[in-house]
Amino acid sequence: MATDSRWKLAQNYEQSYWQKTADRIASGVNEQFHWYEWKTREMEKKLGDWFPASRRQDARVLEIGSGPIGIVSFLGWGERHAIDPLEDFYRTNQVLCELRKPEVNYRAGTGEQLPFDDNGFSLVVIDNVIDHVRRAEDVMKEIFRVLSGNGILYLAVNIHTSWGGVLHSVLSKAGIDKGHPYTFTLGRIRQFMKKNGFTVLSDTTGDYREAKDQDRRSSSIKDRIKGYTGLSEFVYYCVASKTKI
Repeated sequence: MATDSRWKLAQNYEQSYWQKTADRIASGVNEQFHWYEWKTREMEKKLGDWFPASRRQDARVLEIGSGPIGIVSFLGWGERHAIDPLEDFYRTNQVLCELRKPEVNYRAGTGEQLPFDDNGFSLVVIDNVIDHVRRAEDVMKEIFRVLSGNGILYLAVNIHTSWGGVLHSVLSKAGIDKGHPYTFTLGRIRQFMKKNGFTVLSDTTGDYREAKDQDRRSSSIKDRIKGYTGLSEFVYYCVASKTKI
């Protein structure tokens, strides 16, 4: 569990990031979040037969920690909801709001206390979020509560190698990596899913060597340090369901 002060530090970091992003867009930089659409298409591929086309049109979808726009904005199917603790900030930023899709219902709130009824969603999306939250296990309990019996959870999170996980844990506790209170490795995230009542139906990871090489070639000193120290992150993708008792 992240302390309240540690979580607030992460939220301040997140708000600062999006304010700078909005400022760049306002100044004419062509940054229109095409990667949101790419993430959406990749998610649809990974859902595959676990969430077939026949279920999608009538699906009720929730994205937790959506940021100002979210993956759900690009789905094009289902009744879509998005929740984020910084929503009160996003909705006052005209630049960010202009990039939203009007069909999505955006709400302020946290994953630890979702303002939705039990068993109400057929798909829950939590992408690049679970390592940012205050109480990760409480978030998973809430996902379990609001997900329908035959519902699907799609989770993606940046993970580290075993050595990178040790190093990142030290940096995170020291407040050097402000945005990530939690650290996951492949073993930890799989154990985390099982512990919190979910059965992994399929999972894949990005290529660590590719991520490391990309960091080493980066013009950013921070990225190059990550590449040469073992801190490079690669993505874990997971499609899961509630564990049947």
